[in-house]
Amino acid sequence: MDFSKLSRRDFIRTAAAGTAGLSLTQFPTNGFALGDKSDPEDKPLYRFVMLGDMHFDRVEHHDMKWVSDAHPGDVNQIKNYVLNSEKYTPALLNRVKKVIAGSDLPVPFVLQLGDLTEGLCGSYELASKQMSDATGLIDQTALGSRFLMCKGNHDITGPGAPEAYDKVLLPWLGKQFGQKLTTAHYSAMYKGDLFVFFDAYKPNLDWLQKEFDRNPKVRHTFFVLHPPVIPYNARADWTVFAGETARPQRQRLIEMLAKRNAIVLSGHLHKYGLLEYRTPKGSFTQIAVSSVITSDHPKLKEERVGVEAYSKNLVDLEPNFNPATREQRMQLLNSERPFIQRFEYADLPGYAVVEVRETGVSCKVFGGVNETPYRTISLITNGKA
Repeated sequence: MDFSKLSRRDFIRTAAAGTAGLSLTQFPTNGFALGDKSDPEDKPLYRFVMLGDMHFDRVEHHDMKWVSDAHPGDVNQIKNYVLNSEKYTPALLNRVKKVIAGSDLPVPFVLQLGDLTEGLCGSYELASKQMSDATGLIDQTALGSRFLMCKGNHDITGPGAPEAYDKVLLPWLGKQFGQKLTTAHYSAMYKGDLFVFFDAYKPNLDWLQKEFDRNPKVRHTFFVLHPPVIPYNARADWTVFAGETARPQRQRLIEMLAKRNAIVLSGHLHKYGLLEYRTPKGSFTQIAVSSVITSDHPKLKEERVGVEAYSKNLVDLEPNFNPATREQRMQLLNSERPFIQRFEYADLPGYAVVEVRETGVSCKVFGGVNETPYRTISLITNGKA
C-alpha cells in the first residue's frame, strides 16, 4: 500500500495502533523539480511536526552511584531532566496531539531529532526501562501520527545503552515506520519528498550516496540527523564529522547536501538555529530546534538575526564553555562565515510545524506549548552558488 494515499481516518487508526505493513519506503518513479521559492498560488500538501531533544528521564532510570562515580558533572543535569519530563513533556506531547487533530492537512508523522532519552542509566536493564517508559508515554498520548526519529548521542550513552537502543527502541521505531529496522539509517518517501534519517554515530556516507542515487528526482530532500552539519553557536565543534581527521567526510557530506538543495533538520545544541549554506555545488538550508522546555511559555533569549550575526563572536554566547577550545571554535566559525547566506539564532525551546507545498517549504517555530508562532520562515534555498 502506498503510504501517501492513506485516508486520514485510516492513517490515524494505523498510526495509533502502531501496526506494521504500511511502508514509507515505496519510491515513485516520477520525480518533481525543486523550486527555488514558494508560490503563493501553490496549495499546501501536508504538514509534519518537528521536535528537538527531549531527554526523557525519571529518577528510577539511574544507578545514581554509578552516575556519581563515572559522571559526577551530570548529576544535577539528570535532576533537571527528571523535573522537566514530569512537569512539561506531557504538556508538550499533548500540544502536538492538538496540532495534529486540528490540522486541515495530513500530518503523516512527527519527526524527533534525537536524544529522546537522557541515557546515563548505568546498565542495560535501566536503559531499557528508560526507553520503554519514553515510548510508552508517546503511545499513551496517542498523537494520531507516526513518531519517527534519528539517533542521538544520549540515546546510546552509558553501559548497555547501545544494546538497549538496538533491542528496545529500534523495534518500536520499526513499528512506527511500518517495517522492521535493523539500523538507525533509514529513508522514506512521502508524496514525492525524500526523508533520510542518518545515524551520526555510525555514519555511512556510502549508504547515503546510494539513497540519493536511487532517488535522483524528488521534490524536496529532508536530511534528518542529531548534530548539526554547520555550526551555529558557541559549541562550534559539536557537529557531525567534527575534527581534523574527519574533514574529508565532512566536505563530502556538504557537497552531497548542496547538490540536492537539501533541508537539514537537526537538534543536539538545544537552541533554535536557521542558516543557508551556499557552495559552488549548490545550497542547503539547516534548521535546528530544541524541545527541552523548562516552562510552558519560555521567554525568548539571545536572539540573533542576520548574516552579520554569524561570526566568531558566537562563542561569547557561552563564555565559560570549554575555554581551552575557544580559539579553535572561533576559527571554525570564521571559516564557515563566507558560505553563510542567511542566519537566525535564539534560545527558545518548543516545537515546530513544517508545511510542504509543491514548490516550497515553510516552517512555524513555537516556544514552549504556545499556539502563536515565534517565527514563520521559508526553508527553501535558491540553489545558486
